[in-house]
Amino acid sequence: MGTWNVSITGNDTAQDLVIEYTAAFYKYDVEEALNRIDRYIREEMDESDEEEWCNYMYSLADFMWKKGILTESVQHTVIEMIDSGFGLELWAEAGKKALGARKKKLDEFRTKILSPQPAPKKIKPNVHTERIFEDGDIIAVQLQTANKP
Repeated sequence: MGTWNVSITGNDTAQDLVIEYTAAFYKYDVEEALNRIDRYIREEMDESDEEEWCNYMYSLADFMWKKGILTESVQHTVIEMIDSGFGLELWAEAGKKALGARKKKLDEFRTKILSPQPAPKKIKPNVHTERIFEDGDIIAVQLQTANKP
């Protein structure tokens, strides 16, 4: 995992998970999306990996707040994590300056997710496709029925 700053999304895990959040909340309602995301995440990690768990929970809360769909459950969990100092040990190892900066960002984040959310926004995957064919190209496709030539 790479971390490049003290912000909530200043790491590889948070950036990668935004793609997963977008897909899940696009396809499913909030409750089902949260269940699927949680199952997916728990295949790779759990609360014992504090750094990664913080990256997951904080980025999830940030994504949901920005989209206007933050649930009380996620909000409550994240507030408890921030208030307890969960995941700050590694920041402490980086020095007092880094720890202080991270705590400041977490305080700002705490204030943000306790503030009124924006109106719910439509979640749409950011799909980029390159054109394979040019206008006017002719395409031939041979179709086959299963078990038949």
